[in-house]
Amino acid sequence: MMTTREPVTPLAKIRTTHTTTPGGTKVREEKILVTVRVRPLSTRELAGYDLISWECPDDHTVVFKNPSDEKPSSSFTFDKVFGQNCGTTKVYREGAKDVALSALTGINATIFAYGQTSSGKTYTMRGITELAIDDIYEHMRNNPQRDFALKISALEIYNETVVDLLNRSSGPLRLLDDPEKGTIVEKLVEEVVKDSQHLKHLISVCE
Repeated sequence: MMTTREPVTPLAKIRTTHTTTPGGTKVREEKILVTVRVRPLSTRELAGYDLISWECPDDHTVVFKNPSDEKPSSSFTFDKVFGQNCGTTKVYREGAKDVALSALTGINATIFAYGQTSSGKTYTMRGITELAIDDIYEHMRNNPQRDFALKISALEIYNETVVDLLNRSSGPLRLLDDPEKGTIVEKLVEEVVKDSQHLKHLISVCE
């Protein structure tokens, strides 16, 4: 019998920092949410009669079923789990939308995918990016009293080499320490975004 509990972010994933503001010292909580998406078997895997080794009994748990039955099943709990039948829209709405839109309220936000080759990272992130762009521009249209400035830069780090994806001909770039901004990438191109179609075009250039 397997028991589950209400998921919370482990203390190891919460970093509390003290920042100085005009009103005095303030405590800021930086929270990391971990979600898992289980993809269905591919056509090649189905043709090879591969077996599904993972089950999602609820929205927060994945269970590994050992094919050899020599070891008992292992369960893992995350902030959110999306089973193999979940579409990308559901993954975005329940796992990434709040993070993406929090950037419009002045919060530094990061969404990234981690996984082995052919696990579906690019497929998932492409869908999340498309949906996030639509929501960002809808938010801007719904708040005409505010001025928004959107800019984009993109880089790739491979074999310890930094490449500007918007200007690949620039060659390897250097990482520098700026006393005010922290770590920066020297000569990294930053494009001002004109509209949603322009943003989607720039992202396509980076792929």
